[in-house]
Formats: sequence, structure tokens, C-alpha cells
Amino acid sequence: MKDIFLFLKSKRFRIHFIISLFAGFIIFWCSFKSLSIFTHHGITITVPDFANVKTEDLDKFISGKQLRYEVIDSVFASKVAAGVVIKQDPEKNSSVKQNRIVYLTVSAKMPPLVKMPNLVDASMRQAQALLESYGLKAGAREYRADQCVNCVLAQMLKGKKVEAGTMIPKGSVIDMILGKGQGDEKISIPCMIGLSHKDALDKIAENGLSQGVVICSDCKTSADKENAKVYKQTPACSSDVMINPGSAIDLYISIKAKVVFPIDTTDNE
Repeated sequence: MKDIFLFLKSKRFRIHFIISLFAGFIIFWCSFKSLSIFTHHGITITVPDFANVKTEDLDKFISGKQLRYEVIDSVFASKVAAGVVIKQDPEKNSSVKQNRIVYLTVSAKMPPLVKMPNLVDASMRQAQALLESYGLKAGAREYRADQCVNCVLAQMLKGKKVEAGTMIPKGSVIDMILGKGQGDEKISIPCMIGLSHKDALDKIAENGLSQGVVICSDCKTSADKENAKVYKQTPACSSDVMINPGSAIDLYISIKAKVVFPIDTTDNE
């Protein structure tokens, strides 16, 4: 025990101890620097905006940016061009390390197929709701003499009848042939004043009429159009003037204009 204490107090021990501390510090410092270099510690890359870049241009777009990409999904989007990036992860302007993979979702080049629903014998309003639930769109209307007023007599796709259950592209426009009653029956003009854009379109369909032009002078977004009210229509609403089924009604809507209800109508009382 005495020899151990004597060794710890010796000059030789102190020299070796100092050398060991210095060597340990050097090893730790070198290891830390090597790890920083290997992991690119403190070095980040700003993720660019991939939105609307075509899939065939991705390699060129990412060249020199020290990033990688991987397309993980494709989704059909009717409002954007086919084969372009519509979503990315991480988001644009994010700070990431070099060689980070950016995961991309692109717009599908072909829409998915859906079954054509059966619209025959349904009312115009029911047919529109059914088409919307299937991701389809209501197109042109043609009226023919039939005892079932405003009932769907036939469903058409690109000028040809399409049977219920047929697989068709989602987003397809379906034209309809509707009954207008027997003979030269006419209908009164319903009043849309004060209604929202959507409610006005529903009322037009309920009455066996068709949508004409829709004008909104102060609508800047789709939300504005949804919230706007009808302040004028052409032809004007009247219980005395009669028009043919299928006639077009033009709507003038606004989010600011004052709505003045016609005195000669009871529709909005």
C-alpha cells in the first residue's frame, strides 16, 4: 500500500498521467471532428418547391441540389395537369441534411374508373345528387315529350347511351334526356332572388330549367361564389310569364350587392 502511494506521488506517474490526458483529448477531438464530417453536422440544404414539376423533368430539376427524391403515390386531380408533382414531404423551404429523400405524390395520368349509376326514372335533382356522389358531372339536358315531367329518360356519355354499371372515367360529364310533359306544356319562372348560388342552381333543376350564365362581379375566390347571393335573374321571376321546360336562367350574384325582393312574388316570403 505504501508503494502505491509513493508511485502516485512520483514524477514518473505525473508525466504518464499528463500524457494520458493529452492523448485522450486528442482522440476525443479527432473522433468528434470525424463524426461531424461524416454526418455533415451543421450543414443543411433548403428543400426546393417541387410543385407542378413534370415527372420526366425530376432528375434534371434535382440535379446539383444534393437531394434525392422518391415518388410514393399518384392521385387523380382533375384541376391539375397529369404527371406533375402535387405534394411533397418535407415541404418546400424546409432545412434538411444532404442526400435527404424528398417523398413526392404526383397527379395520375388516367382517372380511376367508377360505375355508371342508374339515373333513369329519377328526378333531375336526384340525378344530380347521384352523379356527384359517384364523382361524375351533370352535362347538357335535352327535353322530350313524356308524361313524367323532369324525369330522366336516358343517360348519355359523349353522345351515346351509357348503361348503368358500365365502368367510366371518374369526372366524366353525363348528359341527360328529360321528360317535359305531353304537348306544349309551359312552366312559370321561379324566383331565385336572395338564394345562395348553390340553392339557386338546385331550384333551377327542381323546376326543370337549365343554368344559363352566372355572373359575379365581386367574387375573387370559389368561397366568395359559394357565399354570394342572387340579386338579379334573367328572365325575371314571374308567376304570370310561362316558359318552356329546359329554358336557361341567367343568374347575377354578389357578396356585397343589396338584395331587393320582387313585390309580385311570394317565393321568398
